[in-house]
Amino acid sequence: MVSSIEAIAGVTQLTEVLTLSKQEKVTNQFLLELQKVNDKQIASEHLLQDLASGKTDNIHHVMMSLEDAKMSLQMLVQVRNKLLEGYQEVLRMQV
Repeated sequence: MVSSIEAIAGVTQLTEVLTLSKQEKVTNQFLLELQKVNDKQIASEHLLQDLASGKTDNIHHVMMSLEDAKMSLQMLVQVRNKLLEGYQEVLRMQV
């Protein structure tokens, strides 16, 4: 009987560790995507500065880069909003 209780406790601890690693994976993925969006923003700003200073004349490439960065940022904001909505929904749940 005692060994079965210890086995259940071991499974519970294992489940907590697995859950924690899933949370870390989601956090790491979100941070990775955040870094990608930031890199796109920086790259498009550099291209815009190059266009303004006359280092490049490819306005199409600059505009595509700016739109890509803009859309990536909008998508990131929407994902953040959905995550916050989900978190707030969990907080509203009654136990």
